[in-house]
Amino acid sequence: MSFERYHEAVDYLQRRLWHELPIVPVERALQARIRHVLAHFGNPHTAMPVVHVGGSAGKGSTATMIASILQAAGLRTGLYTSPHLQTFIERAAVDGRLIAPDEFAETVLGLDPLVRQMHLDVLDGAGYGRPSLVEVAFAAGMRHLARERCDAAVIEVGLGGRTDCTNVFDEKPVTVLTNVEFEHRERLGWTLASIAREKSALIRGREIVVAGSLRREALAVAEARCAETGATLWRLGREIRVVRRGDVFDVRTPRGTVRELRVSLAGDHQVTNAALAVAAAVAFDGDAGRIGESAMRCGLASVRLSARLECMQESPRVLLDSAHNPMEAQHLARTLRNDVLVPGGPLHLVCGILADKDQASMVRALAAVATRVTVTQPPLVERAGDPATMLAQFGKALGAGAVTFEADPHRAIEGAIAGAAPDEVVCVTGSMFLVGAVRGRWVPEDRILQARSAAM
Repeated sequence: MSFERYHEAVDYLQRRLWHELPIVPVERALQARIRHVLAHFGNPHTAMPVVHVGGSAGKGSTATMIASILQAAGLRTGLYTSPHLQTFIERAAVDGRLIAPDEFAETVLGLDPLVRQMHLDVLDGAGYGRPSLVEVAFAAGMRHLARERCDAAVIEVGLGGRTDCTNVFDEKPVTVLTNVEFEHRERLGWTLASIAREKSALIRGREIVVAGSLRREALAVAEARCAETGATLWRLGREIRVVRRGDVFDVRTPRGTVRELRVSLAGDHQVTNAALAVAAAVAFDGDAGRIGESAMRCGLASVRLSARLECMQESPRVLLDSAHNPMEAQHLARTLRNDVLVPGGPLHLVCGILADKDQASMVRALAAVATRVTVTQPPLVERAGDPATMLAQFGKALGAGAVTFEADPHRAIEGAIAGAAPDEVVCVTGSMFLVGAVRGRWVPEDRILQARSAAM
């Protein structure tokens, strides 16, 4: 199959909506623009109860775990995540099956008359301009989930919260804040409190808010927002507690304890994400009794997620991880050291970090476990920046002889594999865009489109 209509829609999104038509700044439009598009489809986002997942790190993993638990309980479950790794249809799934390429294309291309009208309106001084790429993708996802008559939907926030296009759920049973760390400071603010205010704007009131480990400044903001809106706050370490016994753990919530849990994803941080997922599922279920302990065990044990220490081949072992901020880089480094590498074993890192990220903090975390590094550039030209900064940072940590540069990510991974012994480890990380590009070496995009599954 050629998927011509789908590729036409992708071209439309990336060319016309990203590069050609100007867009009104989001601060002016806020959610008015996406609400107009959603109204065009009959407000599909109101058709199902939602678990809304935001935070600085781990929100994709946590959202996927929640969806897996709800699906294991027999609920028809929609999942919307952003961004995608390789193909736009990865953003919207129902019970693990991705939206059909033709349906996605029909929705996107069918919006063109509305897009044109919204663009003309703003030229005449009315409205908020045409929708952005992420807004159209989100609207297509919501339309699909509503068409599929989902019993529940788990929605991952894109960036921040207050201005994010997903912040349209006026009533919802659960909001999750995985954590709040320094990120996107040019958009979210330069203090932890300001970033927390942006993310806490997801809290609308009357829902249960499940919060991960928040630093004091961020926690104070979340607590104030809950008090202001009437939301109930469940905090990790207080209302939510985790008791570990090796690979097995229990999660205590205000509505009881779920015992003997295991999670299929690697890393101690995934246990934390799993605890938030369990608490969110408990909060979502309320007194309905639909989600039992067996569903939680099954959902966590069976969850699968691309590019989270995903092993693509064994000789040499090649791992892909989408860590793209300092907290995620720290988690990755710790997991590699504790669970993957033999003591003193070599690690060849292929790393590309976008210029608008905290490169210095990420390099410090990753250099602590790397032996050799190939610096490369994620395929996002406008955000790639000058590689000299990363080269200098890795060179200072490891020595200039251990660091090389290859602009093309495909040649970078080929070179790393060719230079690794059969029992060595190569890890590609630093950007979801980078990992998504090289993952096609093992899982071509057309295979995902054909199978409507991102799994191997």
